[in-house]
Amino acid sequence: MFIRGKIMLFQKIDFHNVEEMVKTEKGYCMSRFPQHVREKLNPGVRELSAFYCTGVELRFKLRSEKAVIILRSAMCVEAQVAYIYYGSIQGGWENSSRVILTEDTPITVTRPENMEQLKEITARHNLPFSPEVIRIVLPYNKCYFVGIEGDIEPPLDSEMPQKTYLAYGSSITHGSLALAAPYSYPFQIAQRLGCDYLNKGVAGSAQLERPMAEYLMSRKDWTFASLELGINMIKDEFTTELFEARVRDFLDVMKGDNRKIFVTSIFGYNEVAQEKAHQYRKIVEKYASESFLYTDGLELLNYPPYISQDLVHPSTEGIAEIVSEWLCVMKEYVS
Repeated sequence: MFIRGKIMLFQKIDFHNVEEMVKTEKGYCMSRFPQHVREKLNPGVRELSAFYCTGVELRFKLRSEKAVIILRSAMCVEAQVAYIYYGSIQGGWENSSRVILTEDTPITVTRPENMEQLKEITARHNLPFSPEVIRIVLPYNKCYFVGIEGDIEPPLDSEMPQKTYLAYGSSITHGSLALAAPYSYPFQIAQRLGCDYLNKGVAGSAQLERPMAEYLMSRKDWTFASLELGINMIKDEFTTELFEARVRDFLDVMKGDNRKIFVTSIFGYNEVAQEKAHQYRKIVEKYASESFLYTDGLELLNYPPYISQDLVHPSTEGIAEIVSEWLCVMKEYVS
């Protein structure tokens, strides 16, 4: 196992968005943050969301006609589904997705017979990924990598996007209620801007800690970023004063270089604590409007029917609305 830059190569697979492979009885769990960062963060990140597979992809090229990836999922009330892409192009109905069980689950990937057509489409439309690059997009629960059978090789840099979008935020960024990983807003925005993505959303745990900001800024492999701030600190245990101090400190670190950073506050939602949410939005605006590309969360989503039954998370329609509105902002600055 070795790391080339920020690329985790293990058994000839590029484990995208993975910092560490941690061996367990069930296989290797994948951490999206290095241990020295995890141990400085709140327990929600340290013990749970760091190991969720949101934004994690297994990327490789086939040298044989097929390969078998063996995965398993931790227990979860939602179906855990891996989605298969040939470069930028979603797999066809027989190759689109596989349910990952809580026991060893083989996922067979074959070389498509129409690869030359996929290459022609990719070239004609200037798509960012080569269709030779198999992408197994993992769900956002914790999964384990058990092994691989078949002759494969890692992708070349020339077969991958040349720009990368990094997203930090709550479970909304993380992909909760997107229902499928490719419909999270970071995936969709990256796809439409023709770039790669790094999903550093931390479900229930985006507490704007300085070590997190320092880690994000230490990564030189992203071109532009977005920060979704506020909803995970709306609970009674967090005061408005503490939130303001965290926002000020977090954004002070994120001003570290001249890369474009888009910032938003709490999206519209249907729960109580609306007055506190209003105060939080004003705080984020106060510290983000000068040095960052700030958009109020209500400008990205403010339609109650687009919030799910839990009253907080956007539905699939709500996520699509965030994508549409934020893209209008980002396209002005990201070529």
